[in-house]
Amino acid sequence: MPGLLDVNLSSLSLTSDTRQKQVWMDPELWGALPEPLVEIILSHLPLPYLLPMRAVCKKWNHLLHSSAFLSSQRHSTVQCASYVLTVNEPAFSAFAFFQQGPELYYLRDSSLYCPISKNWFNMSLDCIPFRDFYITSVGGGLLCFVAYKGNTTATNREVVIGVCNPATRSWRLLPRWGGSKAYSLPQYVAMVVDNFNRSYKIVLIDYDRRVTRVYHSQYMAWTEFEDVPTRHNFPYYDRCPSQAIVKGNKLVCTTQCKTGISTFDMDTGLWESYHVFLPGMHSNVHLVQHHGRILMISRIMKAKYEGSDRVQISELDPKGLRVTTSLDDVPLGPSKQFLDHFNVCEYSSYEESEGLCFISTTTGERWLYDLEERFWHILPSSPGSKTKSMAAYGGFSVHLRVDIQP
Repeated sequence: MPGLLDVNLSSLSLTSDTRQKQVWMDPELWGALPEPLVEIILSHLPLPYLLPMRAVCKKWNHLLHSSAFLSSQRHSTVQCASYVLTVNEPAFSAFAFFQQGPELYYLRDSSLYCPISKNWFNMSLDCIPFRDFYITSVGGGLLCFVAYKGNTTATNREVVIGVCNPATRSWRLLPRWGGSKAYSLPQYVAMVVDNFNRSYKIVLIDYDRRVTRVYHSQYMAWTEFEDVPTRHNFPYYDRCPSQAIVKGNKLVCTTQCKTGISTFDMDTGLWESYHVFLPGMHSNVHLVQHHGRILMISRIMKAKYEGSDRVQISELDPKGLRVTTSLDDVPLGPSKQFLDHFNVCEYSSYEESEGLCFISTTTGERWLYDLEERFWHILPSSPGSKTKSMAAYGGFSVHLRVDIQP
């Protein structure tokens, strides 16, 4: 059985950009190794290196889904809490994305950045058999996506919602919400993953803003609630991938009035809204959950239509979600052009202090802000952004898990 054994695990990567010290092992010698020894060797490889090895043989594929092996691998290898996934597209597709909207948010050619090894990996989602789809929410190792079903030339195409595990390359479509076909995009979609019982919920507001629906993976059915927020208290949703903020049994999100907060009780189906006081004018308000804290990240505005190069980070009061406590002044970092369109997600690494990853939705450029040291770092560029024929844009934090099914 042929195999590739890398002497220096820290330099191993799936991209062609990284120099590697590779030693080819004699196929006969590799095939003659005792199975327990093979399992020990594999258990010392981080998860991104293991995933492509499922294609070697059925035995390895079964091994990489074994709970006993995965438990051993987690104890033997330094685990990366989260990775940064960046979209890489041909330049003409990126232009079409901005001209026609997020329906063309293809993720088939994407790059996965590992904060520990500081290497890039290829992460393709070509397992999803839809041409037009985009990711709405991420969390717990799963991705929730919305897709157009059917021929791309058709006038009316059915809109479907699905869940995918990028690590196992498995996916499934959820049952139709409302009991009939939908031909319009939903107004809001968010996913909440319960890591303890390996289940998830999908919160959806229909395109006509009449009802809120919740899908329970344990029951494989939708529950309908008539309560829907008002116009100004409606959840802010730009169809960019985000990780749901959860406080107890409530989903927390920003609203259309920028400095507002809405919560959805997933048990009672009721929405509540609050106004959060922030001194001055702010834009591009984001929420990030960091070690149980809910952080509000916003861009400070000079004037009504003029943004500055300053960022403010505040912490929401966990009791009422109405009051924020501003953290220390954030020093200058990304440019004004960068802050015009950005996403932000949690970032964790064992070599660097944990912080926030700011990602440009137009160029894919990434900045890391260290919350403890109050210092900005520029993260390495993705492979797709190094060529003129490719454009890298967008990105979000994603976990890799093989022990949860969509």
